[in-house]
Amino acid sequence: MISGIINIDKEMGISSNKCVSLVKKALDTKKVGHTGTLDLEAEGVLPIVIGKATRVSDFLMDEEKEYITKVIFGKRTDTLDYSGEIVDTSDKTFSKEELEKAIKDFTGNIIQIPPMYSALKVNGQKLYDLARKGIEVERKKRKVTIFSFEIIDFDFPFASFKIVCSKGTYIRSLIDDLGEFLGTFAYVDRLTRSKVGDFYIQDAIKSQDLLELSKENILSKIKPVDFALKSYPEIILDKSYLKQATNGMTMQVNEMKVDSLYRIYVENVFIGLGKAHKSKDKYFLKMEKVFYEK
Repeated sequence: MISGIINIDKEMGISSNKCVSLVKKALDTKKVGHTGTLDLEAEGVLPIVIGKATRVSDFLMDEEKEYITKVIFGKRTDTLDYSGEIVDTSDKTFSKEELEKAIKDFTGNIIQIPPMYSALKVNGQKLYDLARKGIEVERKKRKVTIFSFEIIDFDFPFASFKIVCSKGTYIRSLIDDLGEFLGTFAYVDRLTRSKVGDFYIQDAIKSQDLLELSKENILSKIKPVDFALKSYPEIILDKSYLKQATNGMTMQVNEMKVDSLYRIYVENVFIGLGKAHKSKDKYFLKMEKVFYEK
């Protein structure tokens, strides 16, 4: 059975689910999923999980994301990107220095309202389906983190940015809010996700190439499950722990930081993720998620 994670560069105009279908067909396998929807009109890194790696999708969704976006100021569209209708315009101009000052207010923890044109569901309905019917509903505010917001290029009304952010960040909303902050409007003209965790766009297989490449070529690009979990410290146990670890049992171990997740290996075999706790001056390790298969 094929298991692992493949780094796909999703082309603009196809859905994340379409990428899943392409991988299924290319590898002739059924247990395949993606790690969080990338907008239809966006392109870039979409890690696809296969086999037992589908159990790691939640962890990949939590990883930092990096985006490169091209922006046009002075106009707003109903979708907040190039695909929509222009609904507002402004003649307001500003300098690069003013822009540099403004983006400082959009770095760190910020509050966003998800756009109507998004895959987010409200009462079981996707927002973009409601938006296409002209229905607007109230969306809950959410806190997201912008780790860095860098100007790559600026020639008013055009700008390019590199943005590193937490999961759940809507770049279109961020740019729309930035436009309002500057006393004008703005929309995303192009959006590329250039990085998810340790998956980089320069290492990705283009989605349009999936059915052209040989199965062996694609298989050679698959990363093991633990590649996506490198941010967790590793613990290597003696082979005597194999049965306990693979059965998800609690094991007594040497002193370690409690309430932290660790990558657990028995000798050189990856078993899964475990969490340490302390009881009566003794340290124990409990498997939280087992990826090992006999």
